[in-house]
Formats: sequence, C-alpha cells, structure tokens
Amino acid sequence: MDSIFLTKVIISFFVAGIWISAATLLAERMGTKIGGLIANLPSNILVSLLFLYFVYDTDYVISVVPSVPIGMLINTCFLSVYVVLLRKGLISSTIISLMIWFALAAATGFITSTNLWINFSAYIIITFVAFFVLEKFTKIPAMAKSNKRYSKTQIMIRAAFAGGIVASVILISKFLSPYFVGIFSTFPAVLLSTVIILSLNQNIQFAQATGKILILSSTNITIYAIAVYFTYPIFGVLIGTIISFAAAVIWVWLFHPIVQRLK
Repeated sequence: MDSIFLTKVIISFFVAGIWISAATLLAERMGTKIGGLIANLPSNILVSLLFLYFVYDTDYVISVVPSVPIGMLINTCFLSVYVVLLRKGLISSTIISLMIWFALAAATGFITSTNLWINFSAYIIITFVAFFVLEKFTKIPAMAKSNKRYSKTQIMIRAAFAGGIVASVILISKFLSPYFVGIFSTFPAVLLSTVIILSLNQNIQFAQATGKILILSSTNITIYAIAVYFTYPIFGVLIGTIISFAAAVIWVWLFHPIVQRLK
C-alpha cells in the first residue's frame, strides 16, 4: 500500500471529523424537529465520495452510488429499532441495533442489486413506512431546543468516530467491490453518535425524538448520492459537490413544514 494512498486515508479522517463535529452542535441548539433535519445533512457520504474520487476517479464513484440507497435502507431499519429500544437502555439498544445493521449488510451480498432506481424506490418506500409507524404507533413527542452544550470530550469522540468511518471506507476500497464500499460508506456513524451523545447529554426521550426525525431526514443522503451520480461526470468534482449538497439541503427544507406539524 503506497504512502500517497495512506496519506489520503489520514487526511480523510481529519476532514471528516472536523466537518461532522461542526454539524453536531446544531441539533441541541435548534430542538429535535429542526435539529434532526440539519444534523443529518450529507457529511460521511460527502467526504467518502469526495475522497474516493481523489483516490480513484469519477467512474469509480459512479459505480459506488447504486448501492448507497441499499445502505440507507439498512440504516432506516437500524435507527427504527434503535429508537424503539432506547427506552430499554442505551447499551442494549446499541448492541442489538448494530447487530441488525451488520446482519443486513452481510445479507445484501446474496441479493446484490446495482439498479439505482430500484434500490432508491425500495429505500424510499421502507423509510416512509417506518417513519409513519413510529409517528402513529409510538409515543415519542417532539421536544424543544436544549440549553446544554456538548463537552469538548464529546465533540472529540464524535470527530474520531466519524473520521474513522470515512477513513475506513477509503481503506476497504482497496479490498472490496464498489457495491460493498457504497454500503459501508453509509455506516450510521453520524446517526449512532448523535443518538448516543444526545442520550447522555440530554435524555433518552430527547434522543428518541431526534432519532425519529433522523429517519425522515436521512433521505437527503441518498438524494445527495444520486445528484453526485449525474453531476460529477458533467460538472466535475467541485461544482458537482456544490450542486449535490444544494439538492440535499433543498430536499431537507421541503420537510420543514411537515415536521412543524408533528406532535
């Protein structure tokens, strides 16, 4: 493994950590409704695809994108279970939810699908069904913004966790197919660290309320990936990233009137 590749892996770790830590601070400041939307804007996926482009090329990034909706579908299942089980305890809910994530990720190896639109359709349907079930059949009310602040230690832990995931995505791209790289690029580092930190820094109810909105807002990550699929080949990495991020922001903002009506 050459030194240039390892340098890019290390740089990706720090860039992702800084980017994601900055986004973390917004959730507590703006309440569970808006905070849940903003905190889940493209971060891991943005940095992962960006560095995959720098390590490889546009064609490689495009080959990764079709499996991103599958990874996000797994994340929907992961977070739905996590939100429901949180009332049973943080440790047990974390362990069980992660076991489900890895089991589903492994299972995708037997039903490999590289059709972007089929994968996206399946993801959207399951995500909205999951959100509807949580909204209608669980007693998880939205909560107001918090005046508590993240500690420096919590921010550093979140940075290390998220940065480690992005660096791992770049590293495993040397050994796994683009299909599995796409799935692993969606590993719920942001989702998991958000819920854990909010559970510890706020309370279980605040984390559950934010997690419920994260299920809905996570759809923007797939929108970002699809936008990359079309913009990178046409506009290049810089303009393509800007356009794709703007598309994700607009997509999230469309949910603003919806979440304001939630109880």
